[in-house]
Amino acid sequence: MLTQQDARRAATQDDVSSEAAGLRRALKFEVLLDEAFAESGTGRTDFRDRGFLSNLERVLEIPIRLDLSVRGLQGMHANSLRWLVNRIRWEADLEKHPEILEEDVSDPIVVLGLPRSGTTKLQRFLSSDPAVQSTPAWMMWNPAPFPNEERGNPQPRVEWAARMTSIVANTGESYQKMHEFAAHEPDESSFIPLANFDYVMQYTTAPDQVYLDWARTVNRTSPLTYLKRMLQYLQWQQGGKRGPWLLKNPGHTGEMAEMAEVFPRATFVISQRDLASTMGSSFRMMNEILVNTFDDPVPRRYTRETVDYWSYELNRYHMQRAALGNSIRLIEAPYQRCVNDGLGVAREVFAAHGLPWTREGEAAMRQWDIDNPRHKLGTYGYKLEDWGWTAEGIENAFGPVGREWRGR
Repeated sequence: MLTQQDARRAATQDDVSSEAAGLRRALKFEVLLDEAFAESGTGRTDFRDRGFLSNLERVLEIPIRLDLSVRGLQGMHANSLRWLVNRIRWEADLEKHPEILEEDVSDPIVVLGLPRSGTTKLQRFLSSDPAVQSTPAWMMWNPAPFPNEERGNPQPRVEWAARMTSIVANTGESYQKMHEFAAHEPDESSFIPLANFDYVMQYTTAPDQVYLDWARTVNRTSPLTYLKRMLQYLQWQQGGKRGPWLLKNPGHTGEMAEMAEVFPRATFVISQRDLASTMGSSFRMMNEILVNTFDDPVPRRYTRETVDYWSYELNRYHMQRAALGNSIRLIEAPYQRCVNDGLGVAREVFAAHGLPWTREGEAAMRQWDIDNPRHKLGTYGYKLEDWGWTAEGIENAFGPVGREWRGR
């Protein structure tokens, strides 16, 4: 005989199953496109450039293969819808203002490095100089203005981003301690190439090996060209060029050559951190991400996949670095130097880029350091052993670079 508790549990499971089924229907190709065109507010019913749609179909196959939780399905639906809506609005503006594609964004400063290697600190520290164009979260999440938004006044997008960061700040045990989200804070440019639906970093929140194997066959200039277009769009909205863009994306680590092809006057700086420390922290972050993707993630399985993913990307970086030689502007800085001598690293980056060093810029960086002490939102612990790994095992998995970066 069913107890009241059994009945409530069964009813809850039925509700979850019903919501999941509804989300899976919403993630059907035509259904999602119809919703995106309706939400865009542009009156458009088709794309000028339909070339990316086959990529979208690949992404929408992921929830067929992976048993995503309701939250995982909600995230995939919300992100895919937002990316499509932004693309529709961009195409509408581009039709009216073809001069958008004349904006010069060829010379970004690009922060490289694996997740949890100090790249966010380095990005935000460098971005405090008013001579560069930063990438605040509100821009990266919604490059296209909202309907009826006054040009030059992105407040509706800022408020939307503030609501989102508030949600993130109150989700998970320590995610906000690991990566502070705030609407006006410079954040990863990875959110934009993901919107081309052919970007390998889709795997980091939806670890589908079939999708990753396909994405690695795609010429990475494809999603990076979309990034270029969105930077041109954002720069146009701000009234034109104010200096080089300051980008940061761990994914760019393994695609430096493609970045240099799309952005031929780029300067790169990489934070090199001991890989055992990097991976220990990454495992903790990965676990907090995947509890929003699956009902019951298997942490040790996904630690192996995390190591495989980033060892592939880091070894790709080393191969590209050797092939590019002196044809590229690249500053390699150990993590400890980025933490303890940020101004020295900044001077070196600015000199390589040909960007003047000013008292105003230095003062802004010094103030940023004062306002943002390490662990200002609290600390969190992690041990490799908790995930079934040792420092030696990490080094062996990464190959020679694991020993090269030891202790950095």
